[in-house]
Amino acid sequence: MCRMGVISVVLVEDHQALAQGLELLLHADGFAVLGGASDSAEGAELIRRHEPDVSVIDVGLGEESGIELTRELLAEKPGRRIVLYTGSNDVELLFDGLDSGACGYALKEGPPQELADAIRIVAAGGSYVDPRLRPALLSPRATQKASSLSGREREIIGLLAKGMTGEQVADELVLSTETIKTHIRNAMTKLEARNRVHAIAIALRDGVITFDGGNGK
Repeated sequence: MCRMGVISVVLVEDHQALAQGLELLLHADGFAVLGGASDSAEGAELIRRHEPDVSVIDVGLGEESGIELTRELLAEKPGRRIVLYTGSNDVELLFDGLDSGACGYALKEGPPQELADAIRIVAAGGSYVDPRLRPALLSPRATQKASSLSGREREIIGLLAKGMTGEQVADELVLSTETIKTHIRNAMTKLEARNRVHAIAIALRDGVITFDGGNGK
């Protein structure tokens, strides 16, 4: 829950200059940056101590893995909201990250404002997948499985892809939140997705939806 309307953030990034720059930019954009860490142990300690609204974790932390840190933190407390941040669009790394349970996956090549937008979406209960991941999602590794979503499931996943929360989707479609949750669960089962962001990525990959949230098929 955001404290007094201000989104709190912990940064786990091993590149000091980038971490300092992000902290300054996020502060200027109205976020409360509660601390920064450069390795897994320090990052885990900070996140456990502060329980921020959103944790931004670099996928590569020197010799350590931000993806494994994410898995560890979510195994302890599944409600934690984490955005993975990376400079790599490697396909295997991408799918490993999507499988970790993170709510967002952002690329460093985008402007800092995109990361700020991703944090806001995730803090509000939404999911975020960087649009630049489309080439990786369309790779041969990614296209081995076809999806079979119903029209309603496709519509709901498309709205989630736009950054809407389940409650906002319910309002948009004039359905109960429980009905939306049921459709999301069914879609995740059909797509063999670990969570909402993974389901969005698979639907984008298969062309079931497009990056503007519309239907692709």
